[in-house]
Amino acid sequence: MSTKKQRQEIVVNKTAAEKERILKIMRDAEIYTLTLDPLIESYLDIFEIYQTMFVDWKDKGFPSTQRHTNKAGATNNSKHPLAQQVETWSDKKTKALDLLGLTNKSKGGRIVTGGSSVGKNDQVEKPTAVVSELDAHRKKWRKTT
Repeated sequence: MSTKKQRQEIVVNKTAAEKERILKIMRDAEIYTLTLDPLIESYLDIFEIYQTMFVDWKDKGFPSTQRHTNKAGATNNSKHPLAQQVETWSDKKTKALDLLGLTNKSKGGRIVTGGSSVGKNDQVEKPTAVVSELDAHRKKWRKTT
């Protein structure tokens, strides 16, 4: 267990490291422009909230459920609030990365990977179906209606 101040320091350090990482990736990919700064700051805010929730959840031992007693006195298991928050902020973080152009979705249409071994003038023929001995036997003895 860490204190609140230690958790804040962890979050601040991770946020600073994430900012450097994002800027390095964007500069290396040559997609960084000054107009993206507000979007980057928004992403870093989302990342900071996500890290805060994650560190708190980690300190509690990653519980997936918690026990809750309702007004009638029945005790039920429900999803832990920190688990829900981490999931929600993780989705928001992914959407912000997508807006920055740092996910595979945005790259799909622009990049062609690999090449074809078939030339432009080559004819591509459909392969013939291979019938196994067992399938031939089944076909022979099946009743056809």
